[in-house]
Amino acid sequence: MTNNNITPISSTNSGAEAAETYSQKRQRIREELKAAGVTGFGLNKFNSRYLPQVIHDHEHILGVIYGRFGEGPGLLSLTDRMVVATDLRVVSLNRKPGYTYVDEFTYDIIDGVVETRAGPFAAVTLNTKVAHFTIRFVNVRCADIFVHYIEKRRLEHFQKREASGR
Repeated sequence: MTNNNITPISSTNSGAEAAETYSQKRQRIREELKAAGVTGFGLNKFNSRYLPQVIHDHEHILGVIYGRFGEGPGLLSLTDRMVVATDLRVVSLNRKPGYTYVDEFTYDIIDGVVETRAGPFAAVTLNTKVAHFTIRFVNVRCADIFVHYIEKRRLEHFQKREASGR
Protein backbone atom coordinates (compact mmCIF):
# COMPACT_ATOMS: atom_id res chain seq x y z
CA MET A 1 0.00 0.00 0.00
CA THR A 2 1.49 3.34 -0.99
CA ASN A 3 0.65 6.68 0.49
CA ASN A 4 0.93 9.51 -2.02
CA ASN A 5 1.34 12.08 0.77
CA ILE A 6 4.70 10.65 1.87
CA THR A 7 7.72 11.76 -0.14
CA PRO A 8 10.19 8.88 -0.49
CA ILE A 9 13.72 9.61 0.69
CA SER A 10 15.19 8.65 -2.69
CA SER A 11 13.11 11.23 -4.57
CA THR A 12 14.36 14.08 -2.35
CA ASN A 13 17.92 13.11 -3.19
CA SER A 14 17.30 12.76 -6.92
CA GLY A 15 15.63 16.15 -7.29
CA ALA A 16 12.58 14.51 -8.93
CA GLU A 17 10.24 16.22 -6.45
CA ALA A 18 10.65 19.39 -4.45
CA ALA A 19 11.27 18.84 -0.75
CA GLU A 20 8.59 19.87 1.70
CA THR A 21 8.89 23.56 2.68
CA TYR A 22 9.12 24.50 6.35
CA SER A 23 5.62 25.97 6.24
CA GLN A 24 4.21 22.79 4.69
CA LYS A 25 6.06 20.65 7.22
CA ARG A 26 4.76 22.75 10.11
CA GLN A 27 1.19 22.43 8.81
CA ARG A 28 1.55 18.65 8.25
CA ILE A 29 2.88 18.17 11.78
CA ARG A 30 0.01 20.26 13.17
CA GLU A 31 -2.53 18.05 11.34
CA GLU A 32 -0.80 14.87 12.55
CA LEU A 33 -0.87 16.19 16.12
CA LYS A 34 -4.61 16.87 15.82
CA ALA A 35 -5.16 13.35 14.47
CA ALA A 36 -3.24 12.01 17.49
CA GLY A 37 -5.71 13.76 19.83
CA VAL A 38 -3.79 16.92 20.72
CA THR A 39 -6.06 19.77 21.79
CA GLY A 40 -5.77 23.43 20.86
CA PHE A 41 -4.02 24.03 24.19
CA GLY A 42 -1.50 21.30 23.38
CA LEU A 43 -0.86 22.69 19.89
CA ASN A 44 0.26 26.00 21.41
CA LYS A 45 2.78 24.54 23.87
CA PHE A 46 6.51 25.14 23.32
CA ASN A 47 7.03 21.41 22.74
CA SER A 48 4.50 21.29 19.88
CA ARG A 49 5.89 24.40 18.24
CA TYR A 50 9.42 22.97 18.31
CA LEU A 51 8.51 19.64 16.65
CA PRO A 52 9.24 20.79 13.04
CA GLN A 53 12.93 21.05 14.07
CA VAL A 54 12.90 17.50 15.49
CA ILE A 55 10.71 15.54 13.06
CA HIS A 56 12.35 14.57 9.76
CA ASP A 57 10.68 15.35 6.41
CA HIS A 58 9.90 11.68 5.74
CA GLU A 59 8.75 10.94 9.32
CA HIS A 60 5.11 10.94 10.47
CA ILE A 61 3.58 11.35 13.93
CA LEU A 62 1.20 8.54 14.90
CA GLY A 63 0.88 9.01 18.66
CA VAL A 64 1.60 11.75 21.20
CA ILE A 65 1.36 12.20 24.93
CA TYR A 66 2.11 15.42 26.75
CA GLY A 67 1.84 16.35 30.38
CA ARG A 68 3.97 16.55 33.50
CA PHE A 69 7.13 14.51 34.04
CA GLY A 70 8.75 14.16 37.47
CA GLU A 71 12.49 14.73 37.37
CA GLY A 72 12.95 14.27 41.11
CA PRO A 73 11.06 14.11 44.40
CA GLY A 74 8.33 16.64 45.16
CA LEU A 75 5.72 18.51 43.16
CA LEU A 76 8.11 21.31 42.17
CA SER A 77 10.20 18.86 40.15
CA LEU A 78 7.38 18.27 37.63
CA THR A 79 8.18 19.69 34.19
CA ASP A 80 6.36 19.70 30.86
CA ARG A 81 7.26 16.78 28.63
CA MET A 82 6.02 15.53 25.28
CA VAL A 83 6.63 12.00 24.02
CA VAL A 84 6.03 11.53 20.30
CA ALA A 85 5.67 8.15 18.59
CA THR A 86 6.50 8.35 14.90
CA ASP A 87 6.70 5.68 12.24
CA LEU A 88 10.49 5.53 12.79
CA ARG A 89 11.24 6.28 16.46
CA VAL A 90 10.02 7.66 19.79
CA VAL A 91 11.10 11.17 20.76
CA SER A 92 10.97 12.61 24.28
CA LEU A 93 10.99 16.41 24.20
CA ASN A 94 11.18 19.16 26.81
CA ARG A 95 11.35 22.63 25.24
CA LYS A 96 11.43 25.91 27.14
CA PRO A 97 12.81 29.32 26.17
CA GLY A 98 16.58 28.93 26.32
CA TYR A 99 16.45 25.20 27.10
CA THR A 100 15.83 22.16 24.91
CA TYR A 101 16.06 18.48 25.88
CA VAL A 102 15.50 15.87 23.15
CA ASP A 103 15.92 12.14 23.72
CA GLU A 104 15.10 9.58 21.05
CA PHE A 105 14.98 5.81 20.96
CA THR A 106 13.86 3.04 18.65
CA TYR A 107 10.97 0.65 19.18
CA ASP A 108 13.21 -2.37 19.82
CA ILE A 109 14.19 -1.08 23.29
CA ILE A 110 10.59 -0.54 24.44
CA ASP A 111 9.48 -3.22 26.90
CA GLY A 112 5.92 -2.07 27.37
CA VAL A 113 3.48 0.72 28.07
CA VAL A 114 1.01 1.16 30.94
CA GLU A 115 -1.94 3.54 31.06
CA THR A 116 -3.61 4.53 34.35
CA ARG A 117 -6.75 6.67 34.44
CA ALA A 118 -8.00 8.99 37.17
CA GLY A 119 -10.92 11.24 36.29
CA PRO A 120 -10.41 13.29 33.11
CA PHE A 121 -6.68 12.56 32.97
CA ALA A 122 -4.38 9.61 32.52
CA ALA A 123 -0.82 8.71 33.41
CA VAL A 124 1.22 6.80 30.85
CA THR A 125 4.38 4.89 31.73
CA LEU A 126 6.66 3.91 28.87
CA ASN A 127 8.99 1.13 30.02
CA THR A 128 12.25 0.85 28.12
CA LYS A 129 15.41 -1.14 28.65
CA VAL A 130 17.12 2.13 29.60
CA ALA A 131 14.56 3.96 31.77
CA HIS A 132 10.89 4.36 32.66
CA PHE A 133 9.07 7.51 31.56
CA THR A 134 5.86 8.36 33.44
CA ILE A 135 3.92 11.30 32.06
CA ARG A 136 1.08 12.50 34.30
CA PHE A 137 -1.99 14.64 33.56
CA VAL A 138 -2.22 13.31 30.01
CA ASN A 139 -5.23 13.92 27.78
CA VAL A 140 -7.15 10.59 27.78
CA ARG A 141 -7.72 10.58 24.00
CA CYS A 142 -3.99 11.14 23.35
CA ALA A 143 -3.15 8.40 25.85
CA ASP A 144 -5.45 5.88 24.14
CA ILE A 145 -4.03 6.59 20.67
CA PHE A 146 -0.42 6.57 21.92
CA VAL A 147 -0.76 3.34 23.93
CA HIS A 148 -2.52 1.59 21.04
CA TYR A 149 0.22 2.60 18.58
CA ILE A 150 3.08 1.58 20.90
CA GLU A 151 1.42 -1.81 21.55
CA LYS A 152 0.94 -2.29 17.80
CA ARG A 153 4.62 -1.58 17.13
CA ARG A 154 5.68 -3.96 19.93
CA LEU A 155 3.56 -6.76 18.40
CA GLU A 156 5.09 -6.09 14.96
CA HIS A 157 8.56 -6.27 16.52
CA PHE A 158 7.84 -9.64 18.17
CA GLN A 159 6.31 -11.04 14.98
CA LYS A 160 9.41 -10.06 12.99
CA ARG A 161 11.66 -11.65 15.63
CA GLU A 162 9.69 -14.91 15.54
CA ALA A 163 9.69 -14.97 11.76
CA SER A 164 13.46 -14.53 11.67
CA GLY A 165 13.94 -17.37 14.20
CA ARG A 166 15.59 -15.25 16.93
